[in-house]
Amino acid sequence: MSDSAEQEAMMNTKEGNNPSLSKKEIDGLKRFLGSSIEYYLQSFNEIIQGKKYKLNLAAAMAGPLWAASRNVWFLFWALLVTDILGCISITRSLWSSEAYPEASVAVGLGVLVVGRLIGGSVANSLYYNFYNKWRINNGLLKGTGNNRIMKGVALIAAIYPLTIYKFSATQVIDALDTFPTSRKIASTTANSIDAFVEWLTISFEDVFDSITWAIRGMLDFLELLFIGTPWPVMALLLLLLSWKMAGWKVVAFTAAALTYLGAFGFWDKSMSTMALVGASVFICLIIGAPLGILAAKKPRFNKILNPILDVMQTMPSFVYLIPAIAFFSIGKPPAVLATVVFAMPPMIRLTALGIQQVSPSVIEAMLAFGASPNQVLFKAQLPLAMPSIMAGINQSIMMSLSMVVVAALIGAGGLGYDVLSSLQHLDAGKGLLAGLAIVLCAMILDKIIQGHHRKA
Repeated sequence: MSDSAEQEAMMNTKEGNNPSLSKKEIDGLKRFLGSSIEYYLQSFNEIIQGKKYKLNLAAAMAGPLWAASRNVWFLFWALLVTDILGCISITRSLWSSEAYPEASVAVGLGVLVVGRLIGGSVANSLYYNFYNKWRINNGLLKGTGNNRIMKGVALIAAIYPLTIYKFSATQVIDALDTFPTSRKIASTTANSIDAFVEWLTISFEDVFDSITWAIRGMLDFLELLFIGTPWPVMALLLLLLSWKMAGWKVVAFTAAALTYLGAFGFWDKSMSTMALVGASVFICLIIGAPLGILAAKKPRFNKILNPILDVMQTMPSFVYLIPAIAFFSIGKPPAVLATVVFAMPPMIRLTALGIQQVSPSVIEAMLAFGASPNQVLFKAQLPLAMPSIMAGINQSIMMSLSMVVVAALIGAGGLGYDVLSSLQHLDAGKGLLAGLAIVLCAMILDKIIQGHHRKA
């Protein structure tokens, strides 16, 4: 119903008149309220007039059950907390040896009564807010429902007794205080994983050696390019790249950053770090971009891939070093692979997002003119998704640089080694300078990529 018609109905109801509403409007309001229609018509009218804190006796008496039945779950959890706090204070007096247990009982009763009174005072306002949401989306649950009451009862039965007992009893049973398990479960599982890793290491030794050889070759080439090139030439190339991609402001910043790296003796280690990041990002690009395209085009594949990406992003970065060392020993190749696992998810996600955001009308127009799926991909979807793909590359670079210190634990070297060494020897000054060098490397790359994106 319209706002004016509803408010008029509420006013008429309060004055004792019959509401001048159509049968359809009255039926709609009845469908939402379910029961106590006249009471809530009057209450909602008072809320519109500014009286938001009228005590709802039913809500105050039933507490969480009233909130559950009316689908006001925020109030349910709030009342549940106050009820538990009050009950804990009361029951502690039964187990404790306090001189004046009556005080705990009085505090507990006070918390219960005050909590219920506050809950009853705000119940109508919260219910009115839910009613407004229902008017926008009629798919929301409405009125009272036995299923919701049963859910409330089940939650109360599951939470109240154990929580009150845990925080009230002086001595809690071991099964509740500590999760009942056996150490053999963890040790047996860990041993099985160790045996599986050992089998993989032996069975696929040639494969791992080939991957190590390929990554080492890539790193040797990049280090020859970054470190073997005379530093004035490399600095000039970076300045030219900054000017071409982002403009004079980024050129000035890049010049200042490179001056810092050289003046404090971080040039070679910075270039070594850049080589490691470059190799990692290149692998992320050649693997992540195709996976992102496939995820955008195949919803089922995307559903399988998303949980894997979640694990890759949330797993602590130190954990990636364990299989890297097991399969590839120590050094820069395993550091690159651990970095790739950590930095690849944003490349995949943003590539898929960019392709999914391409307007369907563009694709339909190309297909209507006889374009093949490959032509649609390479001539429309990828060019239009390029800003998102560039953002994915940028995020992969930033996450790769964040792995520099962690990768130094397995012999990656570079600036991460200086930070790690400073941490081990509590050398704050050296660690701060090396950390700032890593930040400047990240900012140079970020400004160049972001500048290119803005110019494009």
